[in-house]
Parts: sequence; C-alpha cells; structure tokens
Amino acid sequence: MKSVFFKRVVAISILVAVSHANVTLAHSGGGAIDPAGTNASATILAAVTCSDDGNGTPDHLFGQIKDLSAPVPGLLTSLHIYKGVKMTTSTDPISGDANYSPGATLNGGPGVYYISVTKTAAGTREFDVIWHCVTSGDIHTGTDISVYQIQ
Repeated sequence: MKSVFFKRVVAISILVAVSHANVTLAHSGGGAIDPAGTNASATILAAVTCSDDGNGTPDHLFGQIKDLSAPVPGLLTSLHIYKGVKMTTSTDPISGDANYSPGATLNGGPGVYYISVTKTAAGTREFDVIWHCVTSGDIHTGTDISVYQIQ
C-alpha cells in the first residue's frame, strides 16, 4: 500500500515538474528512481515529441542527467535517448556530485524520441534530466513530454 502511494506521489511530482518546465525554454524534470531501493533494473520511460513551433524543423534531441542523491560508490544514473534504430546514452560519471552528465545528442529530426533513466545497482536515486529539441542551427523548437513508466 505504501509503495503504491509513494509511486503515485513520485509520478505526480514528475508530471508537475514537467508541466512547469514546458512553460519556458528550459525543459527539465526529475524525481526518484527505485523509491524502495530494491530494484537494480528500475527504469523511468518517457516520450519527447519534437515539433516545429515556428522556430524551425527539429534536427535533434539533446539531454543530460544529474544525480541529486548522496554519493554511493558504483551507483550511477544514466539517460538513454532513442528513436527508431538509433540510440545514445549519457551517464553521470560521479555518484551524487550534483553536476550534470556530459550532453547526449541524437539526430533524428522531428517526431517522437524516447528517453529513459536507469541506474547501475539497487538503491534509490533522486535525479534531474534536461531535454531540448533543437534545429540544426541550435534554435530551440517545440518540445512536449509524456511520462509512461516510473519504477
């Protein structure tokens, strides 16, 4: 019962963060992955739709992840971006240092990209993700997100 309640609170928190992020050019959101701390293969999955909002045709999706939790040796968070048969990944290289990972870019044009957050071992991780749909000339374009799975 507590697990279901906690998952709903996390889902609502992410959706609130995402809805506020869509008001500005800075798109970010986050929450907890594996709130119980027992699922080493926990995954968060979302879809980001890149569209021409009058600023030009999207060329790629850019993303980064930041681990906001206390450092734990060997427990790292990763952001995966994929569309069709293309995929890229960026891992926050230092657990809990509160710095973003190196940027990851996937050139897939306009449309739906999928992003997922994973971690390397069991343990709850608080994280923040940044995502931007961008033209080939580095102009921000229409960016919408839908969260599908929170574990």
